[in-house]
Amino acid sequence: MSTDTSGDGEAKPSSRKLFSRANILVRRIHLYTGLFLLPWVVLYGITGAMFNHQELFPEATIHDIPPDKLTSTTLAALPSPDRLARQVVAALQAESPGNTIELPEDHGAEFNNSIILEVSASDRIHAVHIDPVDRSARVVELPEKEQLRPLLGDLHQVSLTEDPYSLARQALPQIMSAAGIESSQPPKPRGWCKLNFLASVNGEPARVTYVLRDGHVDVTHFEGNDGMTLRRFFLRLHTSHGQPPHWNGRMIWSVILDAMAIAMVTWAATGMFMWWQLKRARLPGGIVIAASVTSSILIYLSMVDFYATTKL
Repeated sequence: MSTDTSGDGEAKPSSRKLFSRANILVRRIHLYTGLFLLPWVVLYGITGAMFNHQELFPEATIHDIPPDKLTSTTLAALPSPDRLARQVVAALQAESPGNTIELPEDHGAEFNNSIILEVSASDRIHAVHIDPVDRSARVVELPEKEQLRPLLGDLHQVSLTEDPYSLARQALPQIMSAAGIESSQPPKPRGWCKLNFLASVNGEPARVTYVLRDGHVDVTHFEGNDGMTLRRFFLRLHTSHGQPPHWNGRMIWSVILDAMAIAMVTWAATGMFMWWQLKRARLPGGIVIAASVTSSILIYLSMVDFYATTKL
């Protein structure tokens, strides 16, 4: 008795061909998204590191003072986190005798940042960072900021007949009603919507910034540049977020950020797919993934605890 297996034979090559095409497609997506977004990936990585390290592409003069040079100063008397926590509790108890304030054994007292002071010297601003744990110091001589030259003296406030915030407040009841929300509380301004444009004052080019929420206005001489150093510009790029109501450079930057977010998820998915195709790499790759997931969970729990206790 003969069995016709021609159907199965045709199905297997067809499924292999389909899988092969999918494999090639995944690899192409992984490759070309990475190539297209390469400049922004590099920029994001560098600017992110610049926030943590002032010495990376510095624009300031940095003086590091080791602890052994400060042993004769009052920094030697800086209390430890545990000692300071006990002093705070004692002070709270003294000011609030009607309550019982106690410090648990596992109170987890720790400093969240350096002590930072600002000093003016030689017409420059110096930020002094003092490490309250090892009692070292760092003096950062900050670069000069752009000095804006007002063109209208002390004029910094104007009133408009078509006040945008007044018009927004009047429309608010209908907006809330359309959203199915009822509220008897008066609205409060939130955020800083501004109107920026160029003008001419007595023949001089001027930059005008009008703040919609309170009518504050700044009219300064326009130099034709942003007034920022390259480092400050890159840091500003890193923190730029949201979408303006116009298509401009900032909107395009926002679209690029969205593309970066999608690409990162895509790289993770396509990377996992390509890793699984390499049978010899499955075991070591699985170990690396397990280590990554474990460390991510531990860091997540640690940061949750940090923000829960500091409310930063």
